[in-house]
Amino acid sequence: MPALMSNDSLLIRPLSDQFPATSRWIYIDAASSGLLPETARERVAAVLEAQLLASFGENHALSMLQSCRELFARLVGAGAADVRLFPSSAEALHAVAAGLAAGRRSNVVLCPALSRPSFTAFWLGYAQRSGLEVREAVFDRDGFPAAQLEKLVDAGTAMVALPVISHARGWRLPVAAIGRLCRDRDVFFLADGSASAGIICTDVVQDGIDGLFVAADGNALGIQGAAFVFVAEPRGGRTDFFLRRRMAGNSRPETPHLLSLAVAQEALRICDSCGAAEIERHAVELAEQLRRSLEELGMPVERPRTGDQLGHVAVVGVADADVDAPLRDPGLRKFAEQLASGRVRCTVRSGQLQFGFHLYNRLRDVMDVRRIAAQSLSS
Repeated sequence: MPALMSNDSLLIRPLSDQFPATSRWIYIDAASSGLLPETARERVAAVLEAQLLASFGENHALSMLQSCRELFARLVGAGAADVRLFPSSAEALHAVAAGLAAGRRSNVVLCPALSRPSFTAFWLGYAQRSGLEVREAVFDRDGFPAAQLEKLVDAGTAMVALPVISHARGWRLPVAAIGRLCRDRDVFFLADGSASAGIICTDVVQDGIDGLFVAADGNALGIQGAAFVFVAEPRGGRTDFFLRRRMAGNSRPETPHLLSLAVAQEALRICDSCGAAEIERHAVELAEQLRRSLEELGMPVERPRTGDQLGHVAVVGVADADVDAPLRDPGLRKFAEQLASGRVRCTVRSGQLQFGFHLYNRLRDVMDVRRIAAQSLSS
């Protein structure tokens, strides 16, 4: 394994101190939401000050909006003209739904077991309203087999909607393979990047992604109140796609709150300054270091047998079919209690513990969790 970036990187090491929450918590909770940098507060304060002094005009807001679009576009390998922001996840998904040519199609493909519940609920409702059959993709202990889509996707499929990173298990899906299959069959591929944007490299062109969605809350960027949507130009991207939405007066299709824009701008700027590939390498290596450390102690670390589906989330415990299931194993509950006492923030999901790494994490976070695990096992 290459040397951990947390020790060697001149890019990321200085940045880890720019996230105030890391001085209060051992925050390994990017599986639920990312952290915001100190500069986000400074940027919000500057916007508020300008508004108080009546010196913040429409041009300033449009400049912030365009900056967010450009930064997000660079992050995912898109063109800024194909990126839009919305004040809520529902509005963003409605915009995508409005552009789907589902009239001559008969089904959609989802994977409720791996997707975020709100993402699944929206598309289940859409399918019901549109009279579309829902075909459910499955997974097993090996990971997510992309080959299964060859049987599920046909000429009647309107869309395949899957996450980049599994909400329930923390695995990364074979997005490029899914994208190739959908492109070959002329099916719209919508990827939910809420848990991965800013951590796991995504290139919408190389990965064959027609649409990319990042929720307005609970996302890896730590942003609240600004949902991002990319739609490829051949699939209805650029301005016209979004202007199909019904709008009142002179309102725009993208109207996040100004303070949300300010926060988004700073979060994206930090990611942009590091580079998506560097952040991924850093986070994935730390997650693997934690997996190995806990495996050495005999803890039940979960690994899909398909190694390339491991990502920035290390998972401990045996999965429960219910995504909201609590920790049922007494030893794991004890471990979780000691983690909480040690001010470690992580996620309980599907009866497992998920440790999600990001650019602000360091090797010392891994060592702290290993120390707590050893204490939990010894007592």
